[in-house]
Amino acid sequence: MPKVLSWLLPSWTQPEPSLPSPSTQILDEPLQHDVLTRLRSLIVVGGGGSWPPRATYRETWPVALRSYDSVYRAMEPSFPVPESSVDNAYNRKIIDSFRSRMRSQLDTHVDMEQVRRAFEGAESCPQGVWLGLFLCLSFLRHSYRWGVSPIVSEAQSEQSLDIPEELELPWRYLQRHFGTASPGGCMTSLIYCNLREDDSLEYSVTVGLPEAHRSTEYWTTKLTSEMEVRALPVYHLFAQSIAHLDEGDASAACATLKSANETLRAAFKFFFSTMSEAHISREVWMAYAQGYQGWTLGGVDGSSGGQSVLFRTLDSFLGIRPFPTPEKESLHLPTAQRDWFNYLREYDIRAVVKACVEGEEGEALTAELDALVKQLRVWRMGHMHRMVRYESVHRPERQTMTAGISVVDSPSEDQMIEHLKRELGKRLAQTV
Repeated sequence: MPKVLSWLLPSWTQPEPSLPSPSTQILDEPLQHDVLTRLRSLIVVGGGGSWPPRATYRETWPVALRSYDSVYRAMEPSFPVPESSVDNAYNRKIIDSFRSRMRSQLDTHVDMEQVRRAFEGAESCPQGVWLGLFLCLSFLRHSYRWGVSPIVSEAQSEQSLDIPEELELPWRYLQRHFGTASPGGCMTSLIYCNLREDDSLEYSVTVGLPEAHRSTEYWTTKLTSEMEVRALPVYHLFAQSIAHLDEGDASAACATLKSANETLRAAFKFFFSTMSEAHISREVWMAYAQGYQGWTLGGVDGSSGGQSVLFRTLDSFLGIRPFPTPEKESLHLPTAQRDWFNYLREYDIRAVVKACVEGEEGEALTAELDALVKQLRVWRMGHMHRMVRYESVHRPERQTMTAGISVVDSPSEDQMIEHLKRELGKRLAQTV
């Protein structure tokens, strides 16, 4: 009887086969083309085998490097404060005390010679290990940079800072490995790598604070990472469309672009439904989720949404100029990301379609590309409105700034907002 039931009702007893992940689908893609090679490199080299990047943490690291996790855990609860002070002298004591305690922790726990040997032998480590170390050292460096969160004008006014060699030595190895030049972290190290496979944050800058603070920090990271999850099929479709065009199959290229438009539309809908007060508090976001990602020293900007792989991909694929200079882009974007963007820019699909595809097929391809541009314009209009609301919250303890533009030379918050609107409006005008 059980055998009969099993034969009659197989769906009750046999699990449905699961679909391969978008990353696996790209890695197993049968099409062969240079653009797919770049996309696979983004996943394997840039993400440790998946996208967005999947870091691994303390238990997977060389033993000598686990001390960095120990130091951050010891400092993590004392970095945020529930209420900021506008007293510069008081803030100076707080900053100096935090840095002094971190130096003591580093001196106690970090053996520099062992660290050097560990990094010299680390090239054989899986990429997930490197990504986890990139995350940890970024959090250590940013917390040392500011000394307190929310960040305060006393730290913003610093013209230079002696960062302990215990943080400098590993950073040089990480810069060389990832191909970045910034003394601070980036979206990859501070955001993408901080979301664990179980959907929790590995490191936090809101330990001990109320739920609104912790939720805002979580959703800031979750939203950014989830957009990459939802955008990866778009990257795949973009790559396929280029491969199809080069094969002379304009019809297949058009079909993939049509699918890309549909997938991107769903991703943008998710973004705007999630970036709301219910998930990300306006009163909390700028102080506790954005500020620490800045840098400012030496004129170097911090991490910002402008470093998002999704929007760099869209701009690169659609030829939205001007493109960032190689020097500026290499500050925060790892080599695998830059290689992907540069291929899309050099290919210039809109120019290829205009020059090489005629008749109804050319018109259909152009319509799909124009629809992608329109979606990006609509997103930028909506995002400008949202960001002005979030950036306009009064924070008397700090100078006017955004994490990605460092300190803005504006005497008032109103003028800073006007500056932000001009910058965002300029990019909107270029999105044609």
